[in-house]
Amino acid sequence: MGPGAARVAAPQPATSAGRGRLLAGPVGRDRLERWLALAGPAGWLAPLVLAGYVLKVTETWHVPDWRGVPFATAWTALTVAGLIATQAVRLVTRRRPREQGRGATASVWLGPVAVTAVVALAAMLVTDVTTLRSQGLRDLGIYLHAGSHLLDGSRVYLHDLVERVPPDRTYYPFLYPPFTLPFFAVLTLLPYPLTAGLWLGGTTAAALVGLRLVGLPWRWAVGALLWPPTFTGLYVGNVSVPAFLLYAVGPWLGSALVVGAAFKVYSGLAGLWLLRVGRWRGIVVGLVALLALVVVTLPLVGVGRWPEWLAGLRWYQESQPILPDSLYGNGLPHYVPTAVYLAAAVLVTGLALLRRGREGLARLGLATVVAAPSVYSHGFLFAIPAFLTLRAAWLWLALGVTACAPGFGWWLAPLLAAAGCFVPALRHETAVAAGEVEPLHPLGTSRAPWPAAPIPD
Repeated sequence: MGPGAARVAAPQPATSAGRGRLLAGPVGRDRLERWLALAGPAGWLAPLVLAGYVLKVTETWHVPDWRGVPFATAWTALTVAGLIATQAVRLVTRRRPREQGRGATASVWLGPVAVTAVVALAAMLVTDVTTLRSQGLRDLGIYLHAGSHLLDGSRVYLHDLVERVPPDRTYYPFLYPPFTLPFFAVLTLLPYPLTAGLWLGGTTAAALVGLRLVGLPWRWAVGALLWPPTFTGLYVGNVSVPAFLLYAVGPWLGSALVVGAAFKVYSGLAGLWLLRVGRWRGIVVGLVALLALVVVTLPLVGVGRWPEWLAGLRWYQESQPILPDSLYGNGLPHYVPTAVYLAAAVLVTGLALLRRGREGLARLGLATVVAAPSVYSHGFLFAIPAFLTLRAAWLWLALGVTACAPGFGWWLAPLLAAAGCFVPALRHETAVAAGEVEPLHPLGTSRAPWPAAPIPD
């Protein structure tokens, strides 16, 4: 090397401190955010993880029942068929896309989000088939039995421990307040086919309207009926579907959030949003409506039904450890100690109250699921707005987790939604703010659920 040549320092191995500075720098943060957003090659983790999850949690499941084919076989066949069909449609309808913003892609091949969606949808469809083998409108049957007991003057509520699952699921305990009894009594006076048709049609309409209100276009709202929480709620005839509508209409009719407690007390948890945003009128109107229901129905149900109801709730609570799979459902108390469950409920509720507007109401829907002492798959309907705050990749992962085999694994989906409260890279609004296109996200370019609601973000 000549005397005038520049001296080049030999590369030195990176020390741990140097690697830490690199990761903490702009390049390291950008790389971490891309991984958290499941962008680029990291996106393929979502369908791979979801496929592994489906295979694991359904390894003992069969379709349509225990005499049928393994769930994994049916799901794999449907997934492959779905991928082939979706790819064929994409090839046939491909265009030369103009620049649609950052994140747009000209590839005609399915991306990781599309594959994740197909994997999730296949699991939903197979799960729905297994649901059809169970007793239809069984929860409606519980309500009708309660109405019949009111009419004949017999005991309505639980008065002893539940020690076995009744062969006819319509004989499960009735848990709702006495002022609901006259309504169900009226339904018993109608021919059952008419009652069943009115209930199924009414709850389906309630589900569609609720899904539209939280921001889903019609095609997405109709498709969401296949999601197991929605499908099961409609199939068994549970009141969680009309209760979800009361929650969804809350930004326009605040009193509905309070009236939601008429079905289940913890369903009124979303009413705390009215306190957070200072909508006192909605609170007063909701409380007056509940009081009016009590006063108007008191001559019909009698004073004695109220202590009978409270005693029935205590008997149910004492019965839950005897039949945990049946009486807890997917509720957190089924899987964790009471202290942990209560701490989680308080934590998520407190987290929800930190935000106002749409975000705060969505978080309170999630808190409703966490705080429920017993919750079944249809109870996860209240988590839909919180799931919608996630990026498309994470949203479909959450939907896929709740697409099959209800159990402890379903709590991964609320955990993802809660994580989105702290990690902006997981959030749909972050993608929208960056000009990214998420064609497989139901909200499209809207930043948050309830995009048409007259409330600030």
